[in-house]
Amino acid sequence: MDKILEKVIRVLGWINIVFISVLTLLTISDVFARYLFNTSFFDAMTLSSYFLAMINALALPGITWKRGHVQVDLIYDKLPAGLQRFCDGMNNLLAAALFFSMSWYAFIRAFDSFKGHFFQGWMKLPEYPPRLVFACGCLITAFTFLALFLRALRNETANDDPPAPETTAAGAPPDSGLQAEN
Repeated sequence: MDKILEKVIRVLGWINIVFISVLTLLTISDVFARYLFNTSFFDAMTLSSYFLAMINALALPGITWKRGHVQVDLIYDKLPAGLQRFCDGMNNLLAAALFFSMSWYAFIRAFDSFKGHFFQGWMKLPEYPPRLVFACGCLITAFTFLALFLRALRNETANDDPPAPETTAAGAPPDSGLQAEN
């Protein structure tokens, strides 16, 4: 499951590169249009919000898998290793359940907006594509949390993490020449 998930996350990363590139071009062209013609493109804000929602939804599984979220672990670090694994497992299981339910609800909303022909903006942009991408992102994130839960069950959490790089008291790598002053 881990290897499949890593491949899916890699593909999502490439899709996000395309989405970010399109969003960048859209924003640049919109700024130039406002500067040259004193008006912006029709529905540029709607398209931008669609792309931002899809980028966030597709980036979430990768950030979750790499554990790149901001964490405050003042108490967590003081817990015994077994209790830390238990907390990790329960957190991952609850998060998987939450994201499965979010994806289910998002799929229902996407299909309802498809059947109901819901559109936004002057260009009548359909609502269902970003909702469908959001639902898929939530579903893949749920499977990511489930894989992390299974890792915690197999006690692979602590041993699989790469070691943290060594740093000096100043926070720099030891060979950088930057040392803390006393």
